[in-house]
Amino acid sequence: MPARALILALGACLAVAFGGCGASDREADAAVVAERFHAALEQGDGDAACAELNEVTASKLEQQEEMPCEEAVLELELPLGGAAAATEVYVTSASVALAEGGTTFLDEGPEGWRVSVAGCTPTAPDLPYDCVLED
Repeated sequence: MPARALILALGACLAVAFGGCGASDREADAAVVAERFHAALEQGDGDAACAELNEVTASKLEQQEEMPCEEAVLELELPLGGAAAATEVYVTSASVALAEGGTTFLDEGPEGWRVSVAGCTPTAPDLPYDCVLED
């Protein structure tokens, strides 16, 4: 094998290896945001919970509930607390399944991961989720 081909093959292997690490880091980051959101709900800290929401979701929640986000988010029947059981990243979106049940969906923007949809349960195979908080 020529030296140039060997170097290119090694470079490709390293790119794949580092690409995998990056995805793993992004999954961990999304999981932390989801866990922080649900921990804030468990502590009754509406301000902290709303800080984890993306702008569209927070605004829609305020409009639907006709009250500030920090009050409205505590009125919803969302899972309190919860550890991430499984996290999947799809480009700039992520889903975090909680060990206690329910799934939280996040979007990645300039500020990092933010919760866009929460309190989701599957309705049936190949059908959308039914969610308590939506954007």
